[in-house]
Amino acid sequence: MAKNMKSLAPELWDLLGLLLSANRQTMEVDEDDPMETDLPEDDPTRRAQKLAERREGLITIKKVVMISVLMQSTNKNCNALESVFGIFLHASNTPSKVIEALAHMGISISTDAIDNAVHSLSRETRKTLCNMGQTLLVGYAYDNFDINFPGIVPIVEKSTDTLTHMTSGGLIFLEHERHLEELHPEAAHPSNLTSRERFNSWLFRSDLVKYGPAYFGAEFGGLLGLPEMVEQIPVKKMRWGPAQSLDVKQSTTAGNIQVVPELLEQGGVGDPSEKVEGIWERNVLSMIAYVILFHGDLGTGERLMAILQRRAIEDTPWRRYQYVIYVMGLFHLKMAAADAIWRIFIQPKVGREDQTSLMHYIALLRPKETGKIGSDPGFRRMHEVIAHVGAALRLDAWRVEVLRRNPLWTSLQVFADSKPSFALVTEISDYLASHYVAGAEDFNIFELRQRPVHERDKQHENTLQMHQYFLLYQELSFAMNYGDIGRVETLFPTWIYIFKAVGKHKYASHMLKFMTDLHFVYPPPLRHAIRYNILPNPTGKEGKSRGVDWVVEQMINLPTKDTYGGRGSNYTKKRVLEESPLIHIYNQCNENIARNFLLTSFTSRQGEPDMAKTLDKTARYMHEHGPNERRIGRTTAYIIPDIINQGQDKMLSGDGTGQETEDAEGDDGGEGPIEAEDLLVDT
Repeated sequence: MAKNMKSLAPELWDLLGLLLSANRQTMEVDEDDPMETDLPEDDPTRRAQKLAERREGLITIKKVVMISVLMQSTNKNCNALESVFGIFLHASNTPSKVIEALAHMGISISTDAIDNAVHSLSRETRKTLCNMGQTLLVGYAYDNFDINFPGIVPIVEKSTDTLTHMTSGGLIFLEHERHLEELHPEAAHPSNLTSRERFNSWLFRSDLVKYGPAYFGAEFGGLLGLPEMVEQIPVKKMRWGPAQSLDVKQSTTAGNIQVVPELLEQGGVGDPSEKVEGIWERNVLSMIAYVILFHGDLGTGERLMAILQRRAIEDTPWRRYQYVIYVMGLFHLKMAAADAIWRIFIQPKVGREDQTSLMHYIALLRPKETGKIGSDPGFRRMHEVIAHVGAALRLDAWRVEVLRRNPLWTSLQVFADSKPSFALVTEISDYLASHYVAGAEDFNIFELRQRPVHERDKQHENTLQMHQYFLLYQELSFAMNYGDIGRVETLFPTWIYIFKAVGKHKYASHMLKFMTDLHFVYPPPLRHAIRYNILPNPTGKEGKSRGVDWVVEQMINLPTKDTYGGRGSNYTKKRVLEESPLIHIYNQCNENIARNFLLTSFTSRQGEPDMAKTLDKTARYMHEHGPNERRIGRTTAYIIPDIINQGQDKMLSGDGTGQETEDAEGDDGGEGPIEAEDLLVDT
């Protein structure tokens, strides 16, 4: 817009620039302004350059606004800026009085014009969704969400409950060309390590480079790279569109029976021979000859399976819901994995007593949160505990191993001062992966525990298992972020055993059924469509793949509740139903305004924490108590069981089938509801 104005009215553009810069002192940008968060601290030249660029940017913004006001005052149809800004104000829930005041200034369109624009955008969005759906190359994702309208007038039928249960959904294009795949046999490698051990070795090196002495980051940061991918989904930005929210409670089978056809109706597909009450003519494309992917969490999958069983007697494919193919959401799987680790190491109270127990490490890292973590930590808190305690344990393993190799290397700093080569660091990390982690190919925790009591170090054995389970979680997290669907699949059997052993039987059975259907029931084209679209990439950047259920929660549910939930006459169910398909447009409008008006400091993303002092404190504690050292005769209050072996035994014996330690009515399989902070987890 600024370029067009400058080219069409250069003299006016220059005149406004002179007027706005008449007194240069008043145009100086305040360096202490909280908006100036991206100014370089250690480079005065670059800092001055950034300040000058920002000053020119602010002048440009003012010139565009002034010319836009003049244009709109002359011709009311010249309102491009005012329209965008009006939609931005509406999406930000700005009070109507403020919008009208800005409209009178010529900066925004009026509230009536905004309402007309919203109605028009809603109609166009429905057409867009219909066009997307009729390509038959989209998957559908949906989930329930609760939104509070405390301004609702109490009535006899519902005098106190102001929480409204609704269903959100979205259409996501299926990407990537079709090809045939195989399962992932373990190929020989020059290091003689398995694929899992090579990932663990890389993570040991990564922690040394990231958290160790500065030498390793400076010398080896560029050499670290990424671990090998088993089968990576090509990086491609996700194309999607939010569907209109439905006034349906999705947490019941009856609700899902209603949700599925209504979502397909928005996508413009269905059975044209079926008559819908109240609709005389339907513009739907027949999809009876096809299957459609439906993404969702564990609860959604259970209810879809119940529908297929309940409707199996119907006489048409449409009424049997024969086209439904359920695809499990991997973000909820990751949450369940974090909850499983909590059940292994923290839930047993006797397991918190040893000096080398996970709870003692948590008391060092998060002294004010031990009560919360001991009872109900939530996903993000547990995710960070696994990452930070795991990094501290692996750094301590480095210290123990380099000291074993050379008694002069009494610390990692001394080791760094010796300037080791990257080849030596790699060789040591390979050894750590194969000798400091339970479950390694040549390292059997079962054999250690069969030794006489006076030859054992029971706390060290627990630490070996802590390494194993933390690394399994880290590998799952990495594989999901980088779209390595092959690595995710290699992790499925191990996590099935773990879930079975800790009492998450529903996850174990659903994962087993999903993998069985995927590789032994579905034909290759369908298998490929599921595997290569189970982890879309919302940004199109490497390392930013996410589960479809994360997309629904982060990009639909969260902004819907943030935009439409609240007290007042503007917060109504009717508004949610009409404007929910515009969530993506509102988000793009906000990003557009933030970018063009230099609102760069507003973000929900948190910076990487400085863990140096925290890890140093933990390192001193571990140096004293030696979790990675074998101290013969050391006892423990609680022996961490071999969970994977227990899970295998239960799978073979059928023990636990139909039994649940989880809430049978919950959607999340025991890991708790998703909070906004859970969706900010990035690694």
